[in-house]
This record gives sequence, C-alpha cells and structure tokens, in this order.
Amino acid sequence: MLTLEISKSFKKSLKKYKNNKKVLQELNIVIELLLNDEVLPEKYKDHVLTGNLKNIRECHVKPDALLLYFVVDELGVLRLYDFGSHADILGN
Repeated sequence: MLTLEISKSFKKSLKKYKNNKKVLQELNIVIELLLNDEVLPEKYKDHVLTGNLKNIRECHVKPDALLLYFVVDELGVLRLYDFGSHADILGN
C-alpha cells in the first residue's frame, strides 16, 4: 500500500466539490485503488501528461472532474497534485 501525500493545490481545489457527494464518492474510490497500487479501470481514462506537466498522471473521476497525481515508486508515495475541471486545471 502506498502512503498518501496531498498538495496544497489539491486541498484548495477539493473545497469546490465539498457539496458534490457523487464526485467525492467517486474520487474516494479512485484514491483507494491508487493507494492499493491497482490499475484504474478504463472508464477513468488514466494517462500520463506531457509538456509542463510531464510525468504527472491524469484520470477522469467524472467527465469534467480530473485528478492529477503521481506515484513515487521508490518511496511508495501517492501524491495528489490537483483536482478540478479541464478549465480549472489545464486552462482549456
């Protein structure tokens, strides 16, 4: 099992979803899978980003609710980087 680290930007972004129970429930499922070092089901569209966010992974918790994270295998750490819509995170 991986150890969880949460960035300040993730904490701040998560506050926007405090009243959206469906998104938070799905996010908890994704985090549990990641902490247990399991491969995410295809429905989450998990992939590695490029450019400025190189080596960071993105998955779709819901169609417009993205989780940015990375795993430091040698340290056994899952770091939650950011969470939000495409526009919030990627500026699209």
